[in-house]
Amino acid sequence: MRKTEDLLWLWLLPEYGRGTDHGNWVRHGGKWIVFDRREKIEELAGKLAPLIDSGEIESAKYWKKDPSAICVYCLDRDRERVLKVLTEFGAAESRVWEYDYAMDKNVRDPLTFLYSWYSKFSTILRSYGFLGTLRLIMEVLKPRRN
Repeated sequence: MRKTEDLLWLWLLPEYGRGTDHGNWVRHGGKWIVFDRREKIEELAGKLAPLIDSGEIESAKYWKKDPSAICVYCLDRDRERVLKVLTEFGAAESRVWEYDYAMDKNVRDPLTFLYSWYSKFSTILRSYGFLGTLRLIMEVLKPRRN
C-alpha cells in the first residue's frame, strides 16, 4: 500500500492500479464515511491497509486533523460487506454512506445526504475553528497552477 498526502487528506492507495472502470465507478462508486477522534481513525486505517492491498477494499483516505473522518471506498454492491468489516474493526457508530458521483442516488435519501454534509462540515469546524475553516475554504478555492 502507498500513502499520498494532499492539503486535507492522507490517501491509502493500493500499491498497483487496478484498472477500475470509470463509468462503473461513476454509477456505483461511493464511500463509507466514519467520524471519530484522529487516534481511532488512524487505528482503523492501519487495520484497513491489508484489505486495500488485497483488493477487498478499493482505497481510503482520512482527515489529518482531530476530530477526524475516514472515507472507505467501494462499489455499492460491496457496501454491506465493507460495513461489516468496518464494524468488526471497531469503527464508530457515527458513519454514513455516500455516492461519489451519482448525486441522483444521494438525493433519493435526503436525510442521510444532509446528515453526511452536516457531519463533514461540523468535523471541519471542530478541527480548524471558525477562522481556520474560512482560511481552509479560501485555500481550497484558490486557483492552482499546473
